Formats: sequence, C-alpha cells, structure tokens
Amino acid sequence: MPLPTLAAAPYFDGNAEELLTFFSIVDQLLAKAGITDKASIKFAVRCTDPDEAELWRDILEYDRNDFEDFTNAVLQFYPG
Repeated sequence: MPLPTLAAAPYFDGNAEELLTFFSIVDQLLAKAGITDKASIKFAVRCTDPDEAELWRDILEYDRNDFEDFTNAVLQFYPG
C-alpha cells in the first residue's frame, strides 16, 4: 500500500467526477492490505486536497468505524 505522500498513492483534488473512482481505489488497496474501516477513513482523508480533508473530518461518519457509511456521507457534498 503506498504512503499517502507518494506519487503512486490515490489522490482526490476536489473534482467530483473522480470521487467514486478515488473511493473505489482506496477501498481496493486497503481491503487487500487487511486495513480496518477506521484506518481506511483516515487514509482516504490523508489522500485528499487539504480543503476537502477539512470538510470530510467535520462529518459525523468520520469518527465512526464504517468506511461505506463514511463514503456515502462524503458523496452527499458532491452533486452529480
């Protein structure tokens, strides 16, 4: 699994059209590595633009342990 700061790591820059692909890649990477949902949430947030990361940390699902619930909550911020 690539570190969030490496070029090979997935990265979300705020482009809503890329969000589903981003979450799919993160989910696949972390599932293969056997990473927990909570760690998956933190990894996804670390792989985003700083403004996006701030927004994502403020949602209730950030502090829960369900990656699917977290991704669904984040998707509510991006119409389309």
